[in-house]
Amino acid sequence: MARTRKRRIRVDGVDYRWTVSQVDPGHVVVRVWHAAIMRGTGLEVLVAFDDPWLNFGPIITAPSDRVAEVFALEPVTPRLVAGLIQAAVATGWPAHDDSGPRRLVLDRSRERLEPVPGGPPAAASKLGCG
Repeated sequence: MARTRKRRIRVDGVDYRWTVSQVDPGHVVVRVWHAAIMRGTGLEVLVAFDDPWLNFGPIITAPSDRVAEVFALEPVTPRLVAGLIQAAVATGWPAHDDSGPRRLVLDRSRERLEPVPGGPPAAASKLGCG
């Protein structure tokens, strides 16, 4: 497995670190944490992403007019990560707290952050990426 690269991002004047890791052929997890303290309540967001390398056969055999609605091919970008951070902060994500990671799911349309099914209740938030 490839080494995970820790990236930096500054959102609303605060520095964070983030990584992206493959979960399965159809999902990645974006992990974010406060850069200054390098600990605290991390943010873990499950994002739909059908890796073109892992899903090559199904993607090229799907009807071309349906590929965009069946497969999530847009990769995770710094702009998306900034939107995830802003939405999580808006719902009360305590980046400085040591209460463990906050786990959320980005809906397939990439417009709403929602709590992980079966996890502790949390407010859903509309994603404002731009």
